[in-house]
Amino acid sequence: MTRKRISVLLCLAVTLSSVGWLAVTPAVADDAGEVLGTFAVGNATVERMVNNIPRITADNDYDIIFANGYLHAMDRLFQMDLTRRQASGTLAEVMGEGALGSDVQFRTFGLRRAAQASLATISAEGQLWLQAYADGVNAYVADPANPMPPEYGALELTRESFTPWTPVDSLAVANLLAFGLSFDIGDIERTIALLTFKAAGEIVGFDGTALFFEDLYRSAPFDPSITTPGWFDSGKAASEVKAVPRPRELPDYLNGKTLRLLESYRAKAAEVPILRQALERRETPIGSNWWVTSGALTESGFPIVANDPHLSLNTPATFYEIQLRVTDPDNPMDLFGVSFPGAPLVAIGCTPSMCWGATFFPMDVTDVYMERLAVNINPIFSGGGSPLPIATYFDGHWEPILHIKERYLVNQIGDGTPDNLVAGPGGTTFILPRRNNGPIVDVDTSDPYNIVGLSVQYTGWSATRNIDAFRIWARAEDLDDFQEGLQYFDVGQQNWIYADVEGNIAYFDSAELPLREDLQNLNAPDGGVPPYFLRDGTHQLRHEWLPVSNPQPGQAVPYEILPQNELPHEINPERGYILNANNDPVGVTLDNNPLNQLRAGGGLYYLNPGFAGIRIGQIQSLYNDALATGEPLSVDDIIAFQANNQLLDAEVFAPMIVAAFDAMVGGKVRSTQEFNANLPAAIEYLRGWDFNTPTGIAAGFDPFDDPMDLSEPTQDEIDASIAATIYSVWRGQIVQLVLESSLNLIGIGHLAPGGDTAMAALRNLIDNVDSNGGFGASGLLFIPNGDADSVMLFALSEALDLLAGDAFFDAFGNSTELDDYRWGYLHRIVFDHPLGPPFDIPPSGGLSDVGAALRGVARSGGFSVLDASSHSVRADSVNEFMFGSGPARRFVGHLTPDGIEIHQTIPGGASGVIGSPHQSDSLMLWLTNHYLERLHGGDEGE
Repeated sequence: MTRKRISVLLCLAVTLSSVGWLAVTPAVADDAGEVLGTFAVGNATVERMVNNIPRITADNDYDIIFANGYLHAMDRLFQMDLTRRQASGTLAEVMGEGALGSDVQFRTFGLRRAAQASLATISAEGQLWLQAYADGVNAYVADPANPMPPEYGALELTRESFTPWTPVDSLAVANLLAFGLSFDIGDIERTIALLTFKAAGEIVGFDGTALFFEDLYRSAPFDPSITTPGWFDSGKAASEVKAVPRPRELPDYLNGKTLRLLESYRAKAAEVPILRQALERRETPIGSNWWVTSGALTESGFPIVANDPHLSLNTPATFYEIQLRVTDPDNPMDLFGVSFPGAPLVAIGCTPSMCWGATFFPMDVTDVYMERLAVNINPIFSGGGSPLPIATYFDGHWEPILHIKERYLVNQIGDGTPDNLVAGPGGTTFILPRRNNGPIVDVDTSDPYNIVGLSVQYTGWSATRNIDAFRIWARAEDLDDFQEGLQYFDVGQQNWIYADVEGNIAYFDSAELPLREDLQNLNAPDGGVPPYFLRDGTHQLRHEWLPVSNPQPGQAVPYEILPQNELPHEINPERGYILNANNDPVGVTLDNNPLNQLRAGGGLYYLNPGFAGIRIGQIQSLYNDALATGEPLSVDDIIAFQANNQLLDAEVFAPMIVAAFDAMVGGKVRSTQEFNANLPAAIEYLRGWDFNTPTGIAAGFDPFDDPMDLSEPTQDEIDASIAATIYSVWRGQIVQLVLESSLNLIGIGHLAPGGDTAMAALRNLIDNVDSNGGFGASGLLFIPNGDADSVMLFALSEALDLLAGDAFFDAFGNSTELDDYRWGYLHRIVFDHPLGPPFDIPPSGGLSDVGAALRGVARSGGFSVLDASSHSVRADSVNEFMFGSGPARRFVGHLTPDGIEIHQTIPGGASGVIGSPHQSDSLMLWLTNHYLERLHGGDEGE
């Protein structure tokens, strides 16, 4: 695809006269380094650049971070307040009674307790940053000339209700961000599925263990591409393969009572969105992409790095663009990138000599335990309520439980009285010191002789020092500096990408991965079950994290951890590039067993039960094709890769569908099915398709469109759009037909996996149908008569019936004309605000809905595409193809000795204030894969 160069930078001119704030005149410009307005904050100078991006200059750290806090408060105060309150369990004090469930869960987890513990462990410089930032936030709020965000008025809150910002608030914000990326209680989902499958198999007559491990919840990814080929041959992390059998007989603690307790807690946790995500991590995985190319493969001879972290696409945007410049000649800093409102740091960005980026690394740092409990049944001491747990049974003796009394306040929204907070229900949090001071999250007291509960152990419950990693990187000059910072990144595990102007490229995984006793002793899962299921808390099966005896440099958690040199990493590989998309970095799961490699340091080498496996296949394919031409890669090539919206699963399955139809028409395969009359026409759309997903409508946003002058789609775009619609609806039908039909007959279809896991299972069953006859390893029949061709065509016929039916009426009006089935009517996004309309985009931000009954903005993309915009794998109605997460920042950096050429955009603007002309400055650029361009380092274009 040819990239269309557009020299237009946008500022939406939507204003509210009631918003009194520091206005900087919007401008149309080609130079992202142009200064549009200047003002002072304390002893710092703030220059507003194109799209209102601030550049702050000061002569010391305190003044620049003070101004950083002030600017964040000016532009994003409501967002900051909600984030710290969610982490602290005080959200109901702003959002009212509906937030109490979230508050109870987060008080139980204790992210703020961990933040309080962290403060004392952070360096003196880090503490200075935290205090300076808090001072800046509070200075903004204290000035009555500065308006409070309009959301406070809608919630009947005044300036006086704002609790002053503290250093602990910033650490709580950082903890919440890390929590959202690393906390994973999918152990609960997996245990529910395994227990149910085994119980059903015993009744019906199939192998429930094989159904889980071999048929449905496979560890092997959809595509086998990995980040670091040859890792296990290098001796860096593993020395040999150990065959580890699947657990056949489950230990006694995994029983019907366990299943009921797990289902009880799952129902409670699913009511809190961030916990629902943690439960369903394998089915709705967190995403991100990066890739880096060394100068040996680029036109310029210098590295090019690309990164697009995938987070929730809300309004305000997750990230805040900023540049920080300290002019002290003895301690200079020049840092550009994106920060998190609420925290004094640039999370990913560039110094004048290097850039770094990140993708989520799904390292297993959370375990859920079944605990045997003693309770106080005296109603006097339990407050007349439920019995209170007082001890857990471990290694033959009872250990005390800590109690924390909780008090909640609730904002009385709608009573007309400002700042009216009333006391909510009280509660008690139960803490287990053994579990890294983790909580008990649920208790079953139905049997007084066998009282049990669930506890959660997570590396983030203890003091951590992530802020010091970012503090070091803020002034990093080379690879040694970057590696020094890595040792302080304790929680919120990431795959880090690095490139510098000297030509180095590198990749490192980081965060602290606890070593499990049973894995180190090589008796798992024979000694029970793997660590990605519910674990035994009594120590009978040796499921504990090992106490620290070999502390690693900069270690925070008090347990043995995998040494940094055994975590996946690579520096200046001979092949000249490194790729990552949340995939298996080294190939530990490719044989469908994540527990059969040995550590170089002894014990089993374990990272996670499974990884994303589709986006990595697409970027590897793009690199293979580009390098096969023999031509070097350019910045425009990398930008085109970042905008890629082709469906890799369609590249696998669409030709199978076409071949099945051709075989049927040619008489090679007989079918007794009566198919939809449009089946032949649908096949022709799939036959000529390049697997791209343009919107196909004039109101749709496609890569490299002119966002101010959207044009009618070409015929090729229309044809590809129709094919994308047909295939995407087919996908939902084939997943349900193959993976769920047999399970539905015994009432457990709801436990079939979703996301990449479902597609990996589907591919395995269809790829092996000639040898398995349509049966899974469990003995269940998934493909009747082993006739995959008929099943695929039947799914296509069902998809066409659906498209013409009521489920898609709002988009297609019961039409049977395939030309009406444009992808943009289905694949839409609403940039949600916590308070909903009118704060959402659209209607805010100058954008409109696709139609009266079709909320949101139409955009190309789809399931697990590289330019992330995924939806449910089972989508089968008009609104189920919408998406709500994707690139929270697109970045391409070209690292030349004359300066780093930065191409960057975020899905929003600097301001989070509805009606501000800077609420959605960069959104139109983001929607069409355009970037603001600037030179960082060198002379910065000045």
